[in-house]
Amino acid sequence: MNTGSPARTAALLISLLAAVMAGLALLIAAPAVLAEPEASVPGLEWLVLVPLFALAEVVVIHLPTQRNAHGHTMREIPAVLGLTFLAPQQYVTAYVVGAVLALVLAARMRGVKLAFNAAMFALEAALGALVYHAILQGGDPLSMTGWLAVLLAVLVTDLMSAGAVTAAISLTEGVFDGEVLHEALRSGSVAAFINTCVALLFATLVLVQPSALPLLGVVIVLLVMGYRVYISLARGHARTHLLYRFVDRTASAGTPEEIIGIVVREAADLMHAERAYLVELVGDQQVRCTAYADGSLRTESLELPEPRTWWWSAFEKGVVRYEAPRGHGQREDPAPAVEPAVLSAPRDGLAAPLRTAEPTRYVLVVCDRSFEKETFGTEDVQVFEALAAHAGVAVERARSVNDLEELAEELKGARDTALAASEAKSMFLANMSHEIRTPLTTVLAAGELLEETPLDEMQAKLLNRMRRSGGLLLSLVENLLDFSRIEAGHAQLQQVEFDLHAMVKDIVDAGLPRARQRGNTLDWVIDPLVPRTVIGDRTRVVQVLSNLVDNALKFTANGRVHVEVGAAVVAGSRAVQFEVSDTGIGIDEKDQASIFEAFRQVDGSATRHYAGTGLGLAICKQLTDLMGGNMTVAGQLGVGSTFTFQLPLAVPAKPSAVVATTPPSVGRASMEA
Repeated sequence: MNTGSPARTAALLISLLAAVMAGLALLIAAPAVLAEPEASVPGLEWLVLVPLFALAEVVVIHLPTQRNAHGHTMREIPAVLGLTFLAPQQYVTAYVVGAVLALVLAARMRGVKLAFNAAMFALEAALGALVYHAILQGGDPLSMTGWLAVLLAVLVTDLMSAGAVTAAISLTEGVFDGEVLHEALRSGSVAAFINTCVALLFATLVLVQPSALPLLGVVIVLLVMGYRVYISLARGHARTHLLYRFVDRTASAGTPEEIIGIVVREAADLMHAERAYLVELVGDQQVRCTAYADGSLRTESLELPEPRTWWWSAFEKGVVRYEAPRGHGQREDPAPAVEPAVLSAPRDGLAAPLRTAEPTRYVLVVCDRSFEKETFGTEDVQVFEALAAHAGVAVERARSVNDLEELAEELKGARDTALAASEAKSMFLANMSHEIRTPLTTVLAAGELLEETPLDEMQAKLLNRMRRSGGLLLSLVENLLDFSRIEAGHAQLQQVEFDLHAMVKDIVDAGLPRARQRGNTLDWVIDPLVPRTVIGDRTRVVQVLSNLVDNALKFTANGRVHVEVGAAVVAGSRAVQFEVSDTGIGIDEKDQASIFEAFRQVDGSATRHYAGTGLGLAICKQLTDLMGGNMTVAGQLGVGSTFTFQLPLAVPAKPSAVVATTPPSVGRASMEA
């Protein structure tokens, strides 16, 4: 990318603008020169006013006015005196010569800038003289007409200055900047009016009472001091506004690259610098530099030279201020350096580190003051340090957000991989369960047929073992199928009316033989407040309650298993609570949090002593959650355990007749071995 092209284009456009202004000034002044050539010869008044014009421009240069310097000048004082005491031809030359001398000697201005300002001064003076003499028409300069002529001439001059400076800034930056024009119309016009009144007083004293002129010097000094105070306050307000804008823009930016671009652009704008850099240290001899100059932004990697550049000490010392030695013969713009500009010595510059959570890696650099005196002051150092602090926070935030986004992408990829693996596992379990269940059913059916044939004692024993093992295997296959369906989200719920009391009694009756076999007492009770007819998935409720009862019987010997059904509230709605408690081996508190995990059993000894796969409780918990309920466990090791689950089973508006195999009792029934 050719970064010099925008600068050359802007310089060419400004040169053309200067030529146009010089041509217009010549056209306006030429008739008077041709009409009275002898009036163009400088006289004593001319020699006195040239230093006054130079002094007024020096005041402009050294007022901290930044880009709106023309808005608060003392140029109106020599202008009024020149219009009053000089011929138009002499006035134009005195105006231009005095102001240009100040720019050359006090500001060391050269090149395109000097040509532009000289042309602007010539056009200002020519227009002012034209307006003044067109209104005065040879009348008394101290009359009301003379005062009106002076005020209008000064107003035209200030508007011309504001328009020219606005055009130059807009051409340089590639965008219209109305700040200069607005300042001239607002406070600059007021300052021009005050200066004009002082100048009229000065001219009156010269003509009427010259001995009183020293007293007027006190007024001028006070006026200059007032301008300095006002402009300092205005500059502080403007910088505060720019800092707020910088914070707002960095807060709305996203990526670190976008933040860095905003930082260097806003730093150049806030500090009124021609160039700005954000230098990132990536190695002992390597830096990555993002540069903003001539309205363009670029990033490049650079090798650090030896010895280090002027801004290198900012990594350790904090804010560093640099000012190149200047002599009377030094050019304003140094010759282009061979190395990148950030590694060259500027006219003046500031550098400050960006404080981040890690050791300092960034340094913010601004170089070459523009549109005002060329050095950075103490107040500039303080503002720049605050800017660097805000920039450090912004860059650190952007890096943290970027790291979080990258982590989120990694986690998203890991989640997708885990979901794919889980889906593949569920599909594998479902397929394998189907494949195993078909031949297993055939084997069990063959065993039932074989049982009807004559068998000796050994054959009957082997057949009984085969049927028992086959039943366990079939239960495992059914559990695997249920587990895979639930995990894949394929489990379907039915909403039908059923007799809750009859269901509980059927489950208890089915467990009585096993309870007697292990020497247990199995009893149950239903709260009278529990409705008989409810709406829900009867099959899934039976599956959950039966599994809990079977588990309680399996882990209890010569003890008691108790089933209790009562009313409850879940999420503000009526629900039914099922509780299965036993006096078996119990569950340690440290294992209760993981008891509902798939393929999880209490401990190694339980796994060896009690048969099972660890899927039953996991399926019960998943089915309970699927039906909108919840399940918990409590108990102590060696004392027993209690499983509780609650289900929001609705009650029909008009319960239909439900046929139960045995009329259930709402009282207590005890079934003993």
